[in-house]
Amino acid sequence: MPSSPVPPNLRAFVAESPVHRRAIAAEVQAAAAATPTGARVLDAGAGNAPYRPLFEHCDYVTHDWSASPHESARRADVLSDITSLPLADAELDLVLCTEVLEHVAEPAAALAELARVLRPGGRVVLTVPFVMELHEEPYDFYRYTPHGLRHLLISAGLTDVEVRPLTGWYSTLSHVLRQCALATRDPTAPRRRTYLASLLMLVLSDLVRRAAGRLDGLDERRALPIGWVATARRSSA
Repeated sequence: MPSSPVPPNLRAFVAESPVHRRAIAAEVQAAAAATPTGARVLDAGAGNAPYRPLFEHCDYVTHDWSASPHESARRADVLSDITSLPLADAELDLVLCTEVLEHVAEPAAALAELARVLRPGGRVVLTVPFVMELHEEPYDFYRYTPHGLRHLLISAGLTDVEVRPLTGWYSTLSHVLRQCALATRDPTAPRRRTYLASLLMLVLSDLVRRAAGRLDGLDERRALPIGWVATARRSSA
Protein backbone atom coordinates (compact mmCIF):
# COMPACT_ATOMS: atom_id res chain seq x y z
CA MET A 1 0.00 0.00 0.00
CA PRO A 2 1.22 3.60 -0.49
CA SER A 3 3.00 5.04 2.50
CA SER A 4 0.68 7.26 4.56
CA PRO A 5 1.87 10.35 6.43
CA VAL A 6 3.09 9.39 9.87
CA PRO A 7 0.98 10.91 12.68
CA PRO A 8 2.97 13.34 14.87
CA ASN A 9 2.75 11.12 17.95
CA LEU A 10 4.41 8.26 16.03
CA ARG A 11 7.19 10.20 14.33
CA ALA A 12 9.91 9.66 16.95
CA PHE A 13 9.26 5.91 16.99
CA VAL A 14 9.31 5.64 13.20
CA ALA A 15 12.43 7.83 12.91
CA GLU A 16 14.47 5.19 14.76
CA SER A 17 14.06 2.86 11.75
CA PRO A 18 12.41 5.00 9.07
CA VAL A 19 12.05 2.52 6.20
CA HIS A 20 10.90 -0.46 8.24
CA ARG A 21 8.69 1.28 10.76
CA ARG A 22 7.11 3.68 8.28
CA ALA A 23 5.84 0.70 6.28
CA ILE A 24 4.46 -0.99 9.40
CA ALA A 25 2.94 2.22 10.77
CA ALA A 26 1.06 2.75 7.49
CA GLU A 27 -0.48 -0.72 7.77
CA VAL A 28 -1.44 -0.23 11.42
CA GLN A 29 -2.89 3.20 10.65
CA ALA A 30 -5.08 1.66 7.94
CA ALA A 31 -6.18 -1.13 10.29
CA ALA A 32 -7.07 1.40 13.00
CA ALA A 33 -9.07 3.51 10.57
CA ALA A 34 -11.06 0.42 9.55
CA THR A 35 -11.82 -0.54 13.16
CA PRO A 36 -15.19 0.67 14.49
CA THR A 37 -15.47 2.91 17.53
CA GLY A 38 -15.69 0.92 20.74
CA ALA A 39 -14.16 -2.24 19.27
CA ARG A 40 -12.08 -4.30 21.69
CA VAL A 41 -8.50 -4.47 20.42
CA LEU A 42 -5.56 -6.49 21.75
CA ASP A 43 -2.05 -5.31 20.89
CA ALA A 44 -0.24 -8.64 21.37
CA GLY A 45 3.43 -8.13 22.20
CA ALA A 46 2.84 -4.39 22.41
CA GLY A 47 6.21 -3.44 23.87
CA ASN A 48 6.05 0.28 24.60
CA ALA A 49 2.69 0.45 22.76
CA PRO A 50 3.69 3.04 20.12
CA TYR A 51 0.43 2.48 18.21
CA ARG A 52 -1.85 3.28 21.16
CA PRO A 53 -2.72 6.78 19.83
CA LEU A 54 -4.17 5.24 16.66
CA PHE A 55 -6.73 3.30 18.71
CA GLU A 56 -8.05 6.03 20.98
CA HIS A 57 -11.54 5.33 19.61
CA CYS A 58 -11.31 1.68 20.70
CA ASP A 59 -11.13 -0.36 23.88
CA TYR A 60 -7.37 -0.87 23.48
CA VAL A 61 -5.66 -3.56 25.58
CA THR A 62 -1.89 -4.13 25.66
CA HIS A 63 -0.20 -7.49 26.11
CA ASP A 64 3.39 -8.58 26.58
CA TRP A 65 5.45 -11.08 28.55
CA SER A 66 7.81 -10.78 31.49
CA ALA A 67 11.00 -11.31 29.45
CA SER A 68 10.31 -8.39 27.13
CA PRO A 69 13.27 -5.98 26.78
CA HIS A 70 10.86 -3.04 26.69
CA GLU A 71 10.46 -1.49 30.13
CA SER A 72 6.85 -0.42 29.59
CA ALA A 73 5.92 -3.92 28.45
CA ARG A 74 6.09 -5.22 32.00
CA ARG A 75 3.26 -2.84 32.85
CA ALA A 76 1.02 -4.18 30.09
CA ASP A 77 -2.68 -4.73 30.76
CA VAL A 78 -2.17 -8.45 30.13
CA LEU A 79 1.13 -10.06 31.10
CA SER A 80 1.44 -13.63 29.91
CA ASP A 81 2.92 -15.98 27.35
CA ILE A 82 1.26 -15.34 24.00
CA THR A 83 0.39 -19.04 23.73
CA SER A 84 -1.71 -18.83 26.91
CA LEU A 85 -3.72 -15.62 27.13
CA PRO A 86 -5.87 -15.08 30.24
CA LEU A 87 -8.75 -13.91 28.05
CA ALA A 88 -12.15 -15.39 27.32
CA ASP A 89 -13.04 -17.08 24.07
CA ALA A 90 -14.31 -14.75 21.33
CA GLU A 91 -13.59 -11.60 23.35
CA LEU A 92 -11.84 -9.42 20.77
CA ASP A 93 -12.71 -7.64 17.55
CA LEU A 94 -9.12 -7.12 16.43
CA VAL A 95 -5.73 -8.54 17.34
CA LEU A 96 -2.72 -6.47 16.35
CA CYS A 97 0.61 -8.31 16.43
CA THR A 98 3.57 -6.42 14.96
CA GLU A 99 7.12 -7.82 14.84
CA VAL A 100 6.38 -10.43 17.50
CA LEU A 101 6.02 -13.81 15.84
CA GLU A 102 9.76 -14.16 15.13
CA HIS A 103 10.31 -14.17 18.91
CA VAL A 104 7.79 -16.94 19.60
CA ALA A 105 9.22 -20.45 19.83
CA GLU A 106 5.84 -22.04 19.02
CA PRO A 107 4.19 -19.76 16.45
CA ALA A 108 1.45 -22.25 15.55
CA ALA A 109 0.31 -22.35 19.18
CA ALA A 110 0.43 -18.55 19.37
CA LEU A 111 -1.74 -18.08 16.29
CA ALA A 112 -4.22 -20.69 17.49
CA GLU A 113 -4.52 -18.72 20.73
CA LEU A 114 -5.03 -15.43 18.89
CA ALA A 115 -7.75 -17.10 16.82
CA ARG A 116 -9.41 -18.40 19.99
CA VAL A 117 -9.85 -14.96 21.53
CA LEU A 118 -11.23 -13.39 18.33
CA ARG A 119 -14.97 -13.01 17.90
CA PRO A 120 -16.49 -14.61 14.79
CA GLY A 121 -15.66 -12.19 12.00
CA GLY A 122 -12.87 -10.63 14.07
CA ARG A 123 -9.57 -9.80 12.40
CA VAL A 124 -5.88 -10.32 13.04
CA VAL A 125 -3.31 -7.94 11.55
CA LEU A 126 0.30 -8.96 11.98
CA THR A 127 3.72 -8.13 10.60
CA VAL A 128 6.88 -10.22 10.61
CA PRO A 129 10.42 -9.50 9.42
CA PHE A 130 12.07 -11.26 6.50
CA VAL A 131 15.37 -9.35 6.20
CA MET A 132 16.52 -8.41 9.68
CA GLU A 133 19.62 -8.77 11.84
CA LEU A 134 19.45 -10.92 14.96
CA HIS A 135 17.81 -9.00 17.79
CA GLU A 136 16.39 -9.52 21.28
CA GLU A 137 18.53 -12.63 21.56
CA PRO A 138 18.22 -15.41 22.54
CA TYR A 139 14.50 -14.97 21.78
CA ASP A 140 14.89 -14.64 18.03
CA PHE A 141 13.72 -17.86 16.41
CA TYR A 142 12.33 -17.39 12.88
CA ARG A 143 12.14 -15.49 9.62
CA TYR A 144 9.02 -16.17 7.55
CA THR A 145 8.22 -16.61 3.89
CA PRO A 146 4.73 -15.58 2.73
CA HIS A 147 3.92 -19.23 2.08
CA GLY A 148 4.93 -20.33 5.58
CA LEU A 149 3.01 -17.46 7.16
CA ARG A 150 -0.10 -18.24 5.13
CA HIS A 151 0.14 -21.91 6.12
CA LEU A 152 0.35 -21.01 9.81
CA LEU A 153 -2.66 -18.70 9.65
CA ILE A 154 -4.82 -21.20 7.79
CA SER A 155 -3.75 -23.99 10.14
CA ALA A 156 -4.91 -21.81 13.05
CA GLY A 157 -8.41 -21.89 11.56
CA LEU A 158 -8.34 -18.36 10.16
CA THR A 159 -9.85 -17.43 6.81
CA ASP A 160 -9.58 -14.65 4.20
CA VAL A 161 -5.80 -14.81 4.63
CA GLU A 162 -3.80 -12.21 2.73
CA VAL A 163 -0.02 -11.79 2.92
CA ARG A 164 1.71 -8.81 1.29
CA PRO A 165 5.29 -7.47 1.19
CA LEU A 166 5.96 -4.40 3.29
CA THR A 167 8.57 -2.97 0.90
CA GLY A 168 10.31 -3.42 -2.41
CA TRP A 169 13.94 -4.45 -2.90
CA TYR A 170 15.37 -0.93 -2.95
CA SER A 171 13.75 0.02 0.34
CA THR A 172 15.10 -3.23 1.79
CA LEU A 173 18.58 -2.29 0.58
CA SER A 174 18.30 1.09 2.28
CA HIS A 175 17.23 -0.58 5.51
CA VAL A 176 20.09 -3.13 5.42
CA LEU A 177 22.65 -0.37 4.89
CA ARG A 178 21.20 1.60 7.80
CA GLN A 179 21.41 -1.41 10.10
CA CYS A 180 25.13 -1.92 9.41
CA ALA A 181 26.20 -0.97 12.93
CA LEU A 182 23.72 -3.26 14.66
CA ALA A 183 24.57 -6.14 12.34
CA THR A 184 28.38 -5.87 12.36
CA ARG A 185 29.67 -4.05 15.42
CA ASP A 186 30.95 -6.00 18.42
CA PRO A 187 30.00 -3.81 21.41
CA THR A 188 32.88 -5.25 23.47
CA ALA A 189 35.63 -4.49 20.91
CA PRO A 190 37.35 -1.28 19.75
CA ARG A 191 34.98 0.29 17.29
CA ARG A 192 36.78 2.94 15.29
CA ARG A 193 36.86 1.06 11.97
CA THR A 194 33.37 -0.38 12.33
CA TYR A 195 32.09 3.03 13.37
CA LEU A 196 33.47 4.69 10.23
CA ALA A 197 32.09 1.91 8.03
CA SER A 198 28.69 2.21 9.69
CA LEU A 199 28.69 5.97 9.20
CA LEU A 200 29.41 5.52 5.49
CA MET A 201 26.61 2.94 5.18
CA LEU A 202 24.23 5.35 6.92
CA VAL A 203 24.96 8.01 4.30
CA LEU A 204 24.47 5.50 1.48
CA SER A 205 21.25 4.30 3.13
CA ASP A 206 19.81 7.79 3.11
CA LEU A 207 20.67 8.25 -0.56
CA VAL A 208 18.99 4.96 -1.49
CA ARG A 209 15.98 5.71 0.72
CA ARG A 210 15.35 9.01 -1.05
CA ALA A 211 15.16 7.21 -4.39
CA ALA A 212 13.48 4.02 -3.19
CA GLY A 213 9.96 5.39 -3.46
CA ARG A 214 10.39 5.50 -7.23
CA LEU A 215 12.79 2.59 -7.64
CA ASP A 216 10.56 0.14 -5.75
CA GLY A 217 8.23 0.38 -8.74
CA LEU A 218 10.87 -1.57 -10.69
CA ASP A 219 10.63 -4.49 -8.28
CA GLU A 220 8.17 -6.77 -10.03
CA ARG A 221 8.66 -9.84 -7.82
CA ARG A 222 8.72 -8.27 -4.35
CA ALA A 223 10.68 -11.36 -3.31
CA LEU A 224 13.03 -9.63 -0.85
CA PRO A 225 11.02 -7.19 1.26
CA ILE A 226 12.00 -6.16 4.77
CA GLY A 227 9.02 -8.17 5.94
CA TRP A 228 5.40 -9.09 5.42
CA VAL A 229 2.02 -7.89 6.60
CA ALA A 230 -0.71 -10.49 6.96
CA THR A 231 -4.41 -10.08 7.59
CA ALA A 232 -6.89 -12.83 8.37
CA ARG A 233 -10.31 -13.29 9.88
CA ARG A 234 -11.98 -15.74 12.22
CA SER A 235 -14.79 -17.46 10.39
CA SER A 236 -18.23 -16.12 11.25
CA ALA A 237 -19.69 -19.62 10.82
